[in-house]
Amino acid sequence: MRLRVNSTPIIITLGIIILVSILIILINAYIESFPNYENIVHNSSWMIAHLVHIPQFVIPFLIICFITKGKLGEYGYTMKQNPPVFTHKRMFILGVSFGLLLSLKYIPQVINKTHIDIPQPVTLLSVVGNMTFQWIVVGLSEETMFRGLIQTYLMNNLEGFVTILGHELHIGTVITAILWGAFHFINILVMPLGSVVFVVILTTIAGLAMGYAYQETRSLLTTIIVHNTIFGIPLTLGYIIHWIS
Repeated sequence: MRLRVNSTPIIITLGIIILVSILIILINAYIESFPNYENIVHNSSWMIAHLVHIPQFVIPFLIICFITKGKLGEYGYTMKQNPPVFTHKRMFILGVSFGLLLSLKYIPQVINKTHIDIPQPVTLLSVVGNMTFQWIVVGLSEETMFRGLIQTYLMNNLEGFVTILGHELHIGTVITAILWGAFHFINILVMPLGSVVFVVILTTIAGLAMGYAYQETRSLLTTIIVHNTIFGIPLTLGYIIHWIS
C-alpha cells in the first residue's frame, strides 16, 4: 500500500453525491405527496425509478462536459477496450453469468408454480418501462456518476494504489467503490433496513470489481455492459417465465 491522499477531491465528490441525494429525496417526497401514490408504486414503479435516476445522470454529465470542455472521452465516454481481459465481449459474458445466477431465484417459484417475482402488473407499458430502466437507464446513469465523474476525478487528483487479491487498485477506485456502496443507503426510502445494508455491502464489493475494470480501460461502456446485463437478464427471464407458464 502506497498512498498520498488529498482530502479536497474527496470533499468535492462528497458534495456532488450529497447534492444528487437531496434531489432524489425531494423527487421521492414530491411523488409521495400525490393522493394516488400507492397506485403509482403498484402500477408504475418504473416511472419513479426513471425519475430518481435523472439527477444521477444529468448533473454528473453536465459537470463532465464543463470539466472536459466537451471532450467526453477524457471521462469515460469512449469505446476503448483493454484486451485480452477487459473486452466488451468478456464484460457481456460476465454480466450475463451473474444475471443468470441472480435468476436462480425463479427455480423454486417455477417448481412450486407460485407467483413469479417481477414488477407488476405485466402490461406493455410496464414491461417497456422496466426493461428500458434495467437495460439502459440504471447503468448509464450510475456509471456516468460514479465511474465516469467521481472515479475519474479521484484518479486524476489522488495518488497511490492498494493491493487487493493480487490486483493493484488505484486509491480513487477504492474510494469510489465505498462511496457507491454508501450511496445505496438512499434505498431506505423504499426498502427495509436489513435489505439496504445487504445492498450497500454488495454494491461496495461490486464497485471494487467494476471500478478496477474501468481503471484498466477508462471506458464507461465496459462497466455499463456489466451493470445493465446483471439486472436486465433476471428481469427478462422473469417476464419470459411469466408468459410461458
